[in-house]
Amino acid sequence: MSTDYSRGLRLASAAAGTDTATLRAAMSATRVHVTADPEIPGVLTVIPVLVADLRRLPYQLSLDPRGATAPLPDHVVDDLQALVTGIDPDHPLHVSTAPPGCLHIHLGTQPPPGAALSGIPDGHGVRLRHAGHPFPHQTAPGSGLGAVLTAASLTAEVFKRTTGLRTGTYGNAPTLDFCPVTLGTDPGTVTNTVSELESTALIGAGAIGTGIILILNLLGASGELTVVEPEFFESPNVTTYSIGTLNDAAARSHKTDLAVRYLPRLDVNPFPHTAQDFINAIDNGTASWPGTVLGAVHSIEARHEIQRIHADLTLDGSTGGQAGTTLALHEALPQGPCLRCYYPRALIPTGPSAPQRLHALTGLPLQRIARGQDPLTPADLEGLSAKRQAALSPYLGVPVCGLSNIMGLTANDADDFQPSAGFVAQQAACLVVGAMIARSTSHATGPMRHVEYDARFGPWHDMTTPRRPRSGCACQSETDLIARVRALRRRPR
Repeated sequence: MSTDYSRGLRLASAAAGTDTATLRAAMSATRVHVTADPEIPGVLTVIPVLVADLRRLPYQLSLDPRGATAPLPDHVVDDLQALVTGIDPDHPLHVSTAPPGCLHIHLGTQPPPGAALSGIPDGHGVRLRHAGHPFPHQTAPGSGLGAVLTAASLTAEVFKRTTGLRTGTYGNAPTLDFCPVTLGTDPGTVTNTVSELESTALIGAGAIGTGIILILNLLGASGELTVVEPEFFESPNVTTYSIGTLNDAAARSHKTDLAVRYLPRLDVNPFPHTAQDFINAIDNGTASWPGTVLGAVHSIEARHEIQRIHADLTLDGSTGGQAGTTLALHEALPQGPCLRCYYPRALIPTGPSAPQRLHALTGLPLQRIARGQDPLTPADLEGLSAKRQAALSPYLGVPVCGLSNIMGLTANDADDFQPSAGFVAQQAACLVVGAMIARSTSHATGPMRHVEYDARFGPWHDMTTPRRPRSGCACQSETDLIARVRALRRRPR
C-alpha cells in the first residue's frame, strides 16, 4: 500500500489555484529541513508532531540532530524515523546537514544560520518567529496543547511558503504569539491542565477528532472518555489524521480502536456506531449520558444530531471554507446558543445525495453503494464502461463509502465532507481543547463563543464573537421538552 496524498493536495491546489499534479511535483521537489533545541521545555514533545505533520505532505524531509545548542538523543532520532516510516516508507527522514536550497525550520529560540522559521511552545500556546525577529522569554514550559499548536502553526507557515499561494490569499506576519485557552497573545500565562475527564464524549474520530486524541494524550489526560465513531481507518486518512499508520489502514483498524491505543492513560469507552445510535443507547440505558461533548463531525446534519444529546456543554470544532483552511470553534448550550443556532437548517443544501452523485459518476448501483464499508473489488467494475473502469481502478480495495470524498464529489457542498490538511484540523482541535480547559477552570465565563480564522492567515485579535440564542431555534421553542429529556438522561441507571 502506497501513501495517498490526494486529500492534502486537493486542499493545497484549491488554496493555490493550480492543479494537483503540478502542485505535487513542486512540493515533491521541496526540501524541508528541521533542527531543534531539546533543552527548551516542550520542544521534545513538539518535534514528533512537527515531523509527522510535514511527512503528511509530499516534501523531501531531513533532520540535523545536532541542533543549535545540544544534540537530540539517539532514541528520539530513531523514534522519528520510525514515525515517518509508518506514514510513508518510500520517503524516509534523512538525517543530514541542511541540503542546498532547503527551507530550514527550527524549534528553539536561538535558530542557527539559515533557519527561515522558528517556533517554541509556551504553556498551552505558541510563539513563532520569522528569521531576524527575536523571541521573548518563555513564560512556562510547553504543554502537550502548546506542542501540537506549535507544530501545526509551523507546518502552516511551510505550506504557505511552498505552495505558490496567490497574493492576498495568505498572511505573512513575522511573529505569532497565541494561546488557545485565553484566545489572546499571552501564551504561557495559563498553565492549568485538563481536569480528570468524567462524563465526557468525543463525537467523531476523524481529522479533528484524532487531533483532540493526540492533544489529550500529550497532556497526560486521565479519567473516562467515550469515543463515538462508526467508521474504519482508511488509506487517505494516513495523511490527514493526527494518528494512525499505513499498517492501520491495511488492517482496516476501527477508528475507536485507534483511540483506545493512543490514549493509554484514559479509560476509553469505544462506541463504534453513529451519534444517533449513541443517543438511543443513552435512552435505553446501555450508555451513559455525557455532560460534556467534544464535537468533531463534518456536516450540519451531524451537528444537529450531537446537539440532540443535550449535554451541559458542547464544544464543536470545524474546518472548511473555499480552500479548506478555515477552522472554527462553536461553544453551545442546551438552552442556547445550541449548534442549531450556529447551523440553522436553512444552510443544509438540497439536491441529489452523495450516493446518488456517486452513482451518476461511476455507474455503481445504489444497492452496492449502500454497502459502503465493503472494499471496491474487480467484480464491482464488471459491466461498467471502459472509462468508468479506468476511473475506479485506482480505488480497488478502498471502502465504497470513501469514494465520494476521495473522488471530489463533495468538495463544493457546504454540508458535505471537505478534506482538510492535518495541520488545519489540529488547530481546530487546539481550539476545542483550549475551550475545554478555559470553561472548566473559569478562564472563560459569560456568553458562549464563536471563534474562526483561516490557517493561511493565523489567529487575529478580533476573531471571537459572543453568541446568543437564535430566535425561533428549537432550543428556545422546546425548552420544557429539552429540560425533561435532560432530567431523564442524567438519572443514575
